Amino acid sequence: MKLFNASFRRASLAAIAVLAALATSNVSLLTSGFIGDAQAKKIVIKQTSIYVATLPTGCVKTIYGNVTVWRCGTIYYQPYKGRYVRVYIN
Repeated sequence: MKLFNASFRRASLAAIAVLAALATSNVSLLTSGFIGDAQAKKIVIKQTSIYVATLPTGCVKTIYGNVTVWRCGTIYYQPYKGRYVRVYIN
C-alpha cells in the first residue's frame, strides 16, 4: 500500500507541475517514463509572438511528452487557438 501511495503522490505532483507550466507561456515538461528521477530529461517549449494561419508544406507532427508540435525543417510550431505559434524547444 505504501508503494501505491508514493506512486500516486508522485503522479499527482507531476500533474500539478504540468498544469502550472501550461498556465504560462513556457511549457516545461519532465519526462521520465520508467527511468529514475535523476535520469529524467527536461524539455522546455518556449512560445514566441510569431503566429501563422497555416503551416508550410512538408511539416511533420512530433510529440514531446504530451505536447504536440509540428517540425517544419528546423522551425517548430504548436497549435494555438485555431492557428499555430512558433516555438523553441530546448
